[in-house]
Amino acid sequence: MQRALLSALIAFALMTPAVAAADTATKRERLLSGAEKLAARDGYVEHCAACHGKTGTGGPKIRDFTTPESVAELTREAMISAVRTAHAPDLARRLTTALGDDGIGGVIDYVREALMLPAPVADASTGRKIYSRTCSVCHGERGDGASWAKRSLNPPPLDFTEDKAQKLTRQHMINSVIYGVKNTAMMPFTTQMSNEEIAAVVDYIRANFMRPLAAGAGATAGAHTDTHQHDPGHRHADGPVDMSAPFPGGLIGDVSAGRAFFNDNCAECHGEAGNGQGRRAYFMNPKPADLTSAKPRAELNRPSLAAAISMGVQRTGMPAWSKVLSPKQIANVAEYVFQTFIRPGDGKTASPPAVRWDGLSGEEDKKKVPR
Repeated sequence: MQRALLSALIAFALMTPAVAAADTATKRERLLSGAEKLAARDGYVEHCAACHGKTGTGGPKIRDFTTPESVAELTREAMISAVRTAHAPDLARRLTTALGDDGIGGVIDYVREALMLPAPVADASTGRKIYSRTCSVCHGERGDGASWAKRSLNPPPLDFTEDKAQKLTRQHMINSVIYGVKNTAMMPFTTQMSNEEIAAVVDYIRANFMRPLAAGAGATAGAHTDTHQHDPGHRHADGPVDMSAPFPGGLIGDVSAGRAFFNDNCAECHGEAGNGQGRRAYFMNPKPADLTSAKPRAELNRPSLAAAISMGVQRTGMPAWSKVLSPKQIANVAEYVFQTFIRPGDGKTASPPAVRWDGLSGEEDKKKVPR
């Protein structure tokens, strides 16, 4: 039943243009896998954490899943069997009824994936490659958050060199990479990297960017800290948004190509006038953003628009278009939105003439855009 419900939700998700344009079967399996992992995590928290602890460390006469002995001794099959045999009969019946066979297997997989962690990785080369390819774009080459995202995301990506970052345990960091951090730009990487790869990049970060805590400073180690709180483009604590900021990577958007994509796709929700009154808006909660209102015009610059289009906006109907569009195509639609709705007719902040680096004309860009 649980898998059938998740399949129905994934089928609805596949109606969005970002997913429908890709290979449907592959996307379905990846989305289903990610949804099942999140459901399993929630199942553990609801039914198991009261005794075993949120981090799996257990208590008196309760197994500590995080010890090397547990990692070595406990097989998946033995753990599934223990749900029914190592608990009191009435508790075992409640767990079986609440979770079902698939749910029990999912919870055990969560324990093995998130709590019974891979051993520390001695070879830093794997972690260094992953960090450079995947993490540095937001967290910076030196782990200090010094990247375009520092001023584009609010709050900015975590600075691993700050004192507050030193309180994060290895387990907490691995779980953040696996499952993401709610309400932030930190996405889950569970369908993109193996557990061993995730452990490798976390170990690389801890060894190269995070300073040891002073004595007594780790009293709150492992405490949950959501350091991103992603809401692209909102006002920063350090002053007004820089509306002259360019796109990351030296990209320059093509307004004509961006207009074609916006009218064919984004206008369904945001409306062709950018006022949030598209055909789908009536059925959406929260409503699509009115890009012509005072708040977006004060807070959405080119980098933050590109980030919102690329990664989507959590707890809204705004999908992540990075699965379908190239960075250049994202810059195109962001430039159109910026010049048309955010800064209409403002010559001082208008993008300079497009310098084509991909050899394509605006018309060819339009042909590349999925419909």
